[in-house]
Amino acid sequence: MNYKNWYALSINMNKEKSAKSQLLARKAVMKDENLQEVEYLQRKEIVVDKGGRRKIANRLLMSGYLLVQVKPEVVTHEDGTTSTRFPGDTFKLITETPGIKFFVNCDQDKPIPFRPREIKKLFEMCEDANLEEELNSDVDFSVGEILEVVQGPFKGYDIEVISITGDKILGQLDMFGRTVPAEFTKFQVFKK
Repeated sequence: MNYKNWYALSINMNKEKSAKSQLLARKAVMKDENLQEVEYLQRKEIVVDKGGRRKIANRLLMSGYLLVQVKPEVVTHEDGTTSTRFPGDTFKLITETPGIKFFVNCDQDKPIPFRPREIKKLFEMCEDANLEEELNSDVDFSVGEILEVVQGPFKGYDIEVISITGDKILGQLDMFGRTVPAEFTKFQVFKK
């Protein structure tokens, strides 16, 4: 993937999908060839529903923003040298799209792109490989194991499994210098 020439756009809150589709539709109508990509970033997270089941959900990484990749326009000067600039027609196309407010980093109508390493880091945060927690639906726990609590009031604590009854795990944790018993579901803990 090319991480050069990416720009951030400020848009109306919770309108990422509609702003993206409108911008792409306007691009097609105007036959603009400089606008390369339009993205809004989503990160995969594990959420626990009311029934205690874990599932993967997409969460917006930057709500209220779109990222666009624009190919710069090459300008040839009278002395034969060349330079690049943001294409004026593409600038107008983007800023006149409904729902898009303006470029986030702009100097007198000259948008300033992200550094390639910054945009690469943003995209890497949204890859499946960065899903930090694992699903434990098929994992068997045994008495004496040390597990980490990932949901509930004891989130972040380590517990030692005392007994297992069905989906319920009775564990003990050290809190304020005391051993405290607590009951968990298999969705609230995971093996280290």
